[in-house]
Amino acid sequence: MSKLQEHPLDTKIPPPVVLLLHMLASWGLVQITGHFTMAESLKIGGTLVLSSIGVVVALAGVWAFRRHNTSVDPVHVDKASTLVTDGVYRFTRNPMYVGLLCLLVAQNWYLTSPAGALAVLSFIGYMTRFQIKPEERFLLKAYGQAYRDFLGTTRRWL
Repeated sequence: MSKLQEHPLDTKIPPPVVLLLHMLASWGLVQITGHFTMAESLKIGGTLVLSSIGVVVALAGVWAFRRHNTSVDPVHVDKASTLVTDGVYRFTRNPMYVGLLCLLVAQNWYLTSPAGALAVLSFIGYMTRFQIKPEERFLLKAYGQAYRDFLGTTRRWL
C-alpha cells in the first residue's frame, strides 16, 4: 500500500477505544501466560507513577490544543485549525497518544506479565499506522513547510 493511499481504518477508531481494546488484550494475555510476583508497594507505586505521567502528558496535549483553539477530535483530523508546536509539543508530536501509551504500560506494570509487552507493541504499531500517519498526511497538506520543520525537530513518540 502506498503512503498516500487511504485505508478503511485510518482515523476511524477513537484512540481511547484502541487503548481499551489493547488493555483487554493485555489482560487476556496475562490469563493465558500468567504473571510474576512483585512487591505490592512496587507494583502499586509503579502503576501510580506511570498512570500519573500518562494523564499529565495527555492533558498537557489537550490543554495546548485548547489554548490554540483547535480541535482535539482524532477521528476528524480535518477539523484542526492550528499547527501546535509549543508546550509539550516541543518534546513529542503526539502527547495525547504518549499519555495513552503510559496508561497501557501502567496497566501492564500492575499485571506483572511480560506478555503485556505484546499489547504495548501492538498499540504503538496500530496508532502509528492508522492514526498518526494519516494525521501526518493531513498536516503536511494543510501546513506544508511549517509541518516539515516540526517533523525535523520533534519526535513522533518520544
